[in-house]
Amino acid sequence: MSNINPFDKCPVYETINLIFTKVKEEDAIDLFECYSDPITKSRMNNDNCGGVWDTHNIDAVTKGIKGWVQEYNDRFYIRWSINHKQINKIVGTIEIAPVPNTTRFWDGACQTGILRIDIISSLENKIVLSEILRMVSDNFYVDLDIKNIIIKATKDDGERVLALENNSFDKLENSTFPYSDYYIK
Repeated sequence: MSNINPFDKCPVYETINLIFTKVKEEDAIDLFECYSDPITKSRMNNDNCGGVWDTHNIDAVTKGIKGWVQEYNDRFYIRWSINHKQINKIVGTIEIAPVPNTTRFWDGACQTGILRIDIISSLENKIVLSEILRMVSDNFYVDLDIKNIIIKATKDDGERVLALENNSFDKLENSTFPYSDYYIK
């Protein structure tokens, strides 16, 4: 367990090509490009999110960001924007939320986090996804005091499946988890 609760001070993570910072309203313009990408939208994991997120305009994205910030302020989950250093642009988001959603990180009962990666389709490849997954593996277990991370990837998400397999995620089989197509590490 880390000494600093991430809900007291949200960590900033950095890899070779990416910087992860807590999502903020100013990210809406770049994120609208990501979330209006039809391929990205088709890959989004809305399991247990309570509806479909319609990103038909920038106001909808701004409203979504406000919701994510409120969830962070309520100490429920964290969503970071992904800034690609070479192009100095926000290209997507990642989120980690507790499973089951009746628990909270750092409460001693939450053992698993569900990871969501939404990235513009032009960058959804095993190299970029692996860079994200390595950052997650290097930090989230300790920073959130969890033992497992799960993430959705259908067989049609070939690059995502390759990245997961290359980063020691295994297909989640025979689980009581109510959704399908998940991997676990």
